[in-house]
Amino acid sequence: MWMSTAPIDDISYVSATRTGFLRLFDYIQGKNNYHETVKMTAPVIIQVKPSDGPFCVSSFVVSFYVPKKNQPNPPPAEGLHLQKWGKTYVAVRQFSGFITDDDLPREAAALSASIAGTKWAAAIDKSHAADNTTLYTVAGYNSPFEFKNRVNEIWFTFDLDKALAI
Repeated sequence: MWMSTAPIDDISYVSATRTGFLRLFDYIQGKNNYHETVKMTAPVIIQVKPSDGPFCVSSFVVSFYVPKKNQPNPPPAEGLHLQKWGKTYVAVRQFSGFITDDDLPREAAALSASIAGTKWAAAIDKSHAADNTTLYTVAGYNSPFEFKNRVNEIWFTFDLDKALAI
């Protein structure tokens, strides 16, 4: 279960992530309908629907995992909504450092190249062919105050049943 922002339309991943994270930070600090603090979890994920070209607006949804303690009755908050994921499969590429706008296309292309020609690539394509779903998800595991050994991932989600049907 994830607490998520509404889509944030921006040309910059860095800017949209900052906006979304600040909304979620307010939420965990008690700016929610229950005035309840919520423990921070990792990763923070950002679901990305890229634009059609440079200097065009992309859509970003920033989310954090709701701690088990809060899952039975997560505090609602204006401008945030819950996402409940069922069983989810992902192809993952790990990378380090502070994420920049230039990193995302490069890392997505590297993940795509690493699985090209596999049943996983075909499953990802099939899973996203029928509708306008998120092209990829970025996961960040570190506090913004951690400067060394940063861990990030780029995820392509897919439906395993579609993968097995290939």
